[in-house]
Amino acid sequence: MSLEPYSMNTYNVTVFLEDTDAGGIVYHARYLNFMERCRTRFFYHKGIDHAQLITSRAGSFVVTRMQIDFKSPAYLGDDLIVTFDTVEIRGASIACVQQIMRQEQVLVKATITLAFVNPQTGKPIRIPELLRTKMH
Repeated sequence: MSLEPYSMNTYNVTVFLEDTDAGGIVYHARYLNFMERCRTRFFYHKGIDHAQLITSRAGSFVVTRMQIDFKSPAYLGDDLIVTFDTVEIRGASIACVQQIMRQEQVLVKATITLAFVNPQTGKPIRIPELLRTKMH
């Protein structure tokens, strides 16, 4: 995708022992946790509360596709920056890119598709205009 991002959010993470394997290297699945926290903070910052969306039965964002490139490892004690860029908002989905960096070095890059779904059926539904407006 070559579109300019609509907006960007960052989330700072310090790597703790619980994030690593026996060698002090971040376990690959922990990067997904770091990215999820960054996405959630982005939505909260934009005034979108996942819990409220679900309890009101308005809908829910779910990851439907993720392609990850692991470029270099992170280590115990590293201070990382996680970024979130919204690339394109479609009818029922959002295309986005996330990176995890140590200073200027990109360690992990992921392209992600989030779908907006009906919480009862799990089927995609159109993203309400109010949410679209908030995400810009």
